Amino acid sequence: MKRILVLVITIVFSFIALSLGFGQEVELNTISGPDVDFLLKRAQQFQDKTGVRVNVTVVPYGRDQNIKLMASFLAGGSQYDIFVIDCVEVPQYAEAGWALPVDEYVTPEMKKDLLPFAGDGMMYKGHWYGLPWASEWKSFLYNAAMLEKAGYKDPPKTWTQFVNVSKKLQNAGIVKYATAWSWAGKECLICDFAAIAATFGGQFFDEAQNPLFNKGVSVKALQWMLDSIYKEKISNPASIMWTETEVNKAMEAGDIAFGLRWGLPLVPLNDPSRSKTVGQWRIALMPSLDGKKPYTVSGPMGWAISFGTKHKKEAMDFIFSMADEKGAKLAAITQGTVPGWASLYKDSDLIKAVPQLDTMLEQGKYVMNRPKVPWYHDFSTMFAVEINSALARQKTPQQALNDAYQKTLEIKKNYEARAKK
Repeated sequence: MKRILVLVITIVFSFIALSLGFGQEVELNTISGPDVDFLLKRAQQFQDKTGVRVNVTVVPYGRDQNIKLMASFLAGGSQYDIFVIDCVEVPQYAEAGWALPVDEYVTPEMKKDLLPFAGDGMMYKGHWYGLPWASEWKSFLYNAAMLEKAGYKDPPKTWTQFVNVSKKLQNAGIVKYATAWSWAGKECLICDFAAIAATFGGQFFDEAQNPLFNKGVSVKALQWMLDSIYKEKISNPASIMWTETEVNKAMEAGDIAFGLRWGLPLVPLNDPSRSKTVGQWRIALMPSLDGKKPYTVSGPMGWAISFGTKHKKEAMDFIFSMADEKGAKLAAITQGTVPGWASLYKDSDLIKAVPQLDTMLEQGKYVMNRPKVPWYHDFSTMFAVEINSALARQKTPQQALNDAYQKTLEIKKNYEARAKK
């Protein structure tokens, strides 16, 4: 009888323990594109240290990840506990309640050390929705060997100088086209326009999310882009069909002398297995209209927590293992992920592994995040098409931006109407 009583008590306590989560292995789920070697390695190290398993769903590049995340959110948000969030998604996810605020985990010391744009990319209306992870921007690069052949020691600081140097490079037969851009009607075009418009002093929206891009210097920036192809003839006309992939290949092949590139660009450019221009490239501050606004576009991403997770603490522990100063340093050295911590740009190990970190840190002070509006995806899809239509000479720059202005007001109106329901 005592044995039966002990067995019953044991079963009851076991059931209670399991109900409360005791004795169960905690598992976290995340989603990623196909480049997962580093993530899987860190996940295994995290499991070895904490006992918490991290499962990774691998999807192709593109919108697949976003679609699966949306499906998870609409079904309660429990399918994926943690995920990488792009700065342009923060407003949408925050407004919808899909990403949990993580304010309590971001210390004053962390805020002080984070590059301003990296922290800003993860914030919305005063709250933090992720810990910065890939705090990258597009660096301006020039082929120093080519410029030296043309008699230049220093890179151009203004767009006028940029045009003049480009023409001299072409006239000397050093390159057919001095530069090329990722101006296909996709997100890459939004990024390049954001960078160039910022160097002219342009803005996308005011604080009330009213569009400003169809007036003043922003129109001049788009006109400059158009002129670089057809008037000055320094940009490869194929740019209007190219993404970053084609531009990167042109740099590695030595087909152009100037280019914009994400991440830690000198790492791949100095890799002899992929680049024919090893040791030739240098990073400089972005040219600007007057030489005083060397802005570029940033694309900071961070690790965020789904509102439906049942393991917030473990999720945050994993995020810290990936994205705190130690995790970010390892990611930078191992796979070229740009850190958002200012202190790492003075780290001796990182300085040895990555050339010109000092110049990159200086550029990091002049970056422009893309618009922080909760209807960004609808806006950017439309805006890329409109800008590309100007570059393809189907519309004038002013007409394309005016049309984009009207369509933006409609997108904003529709979003606000849906939000009230």
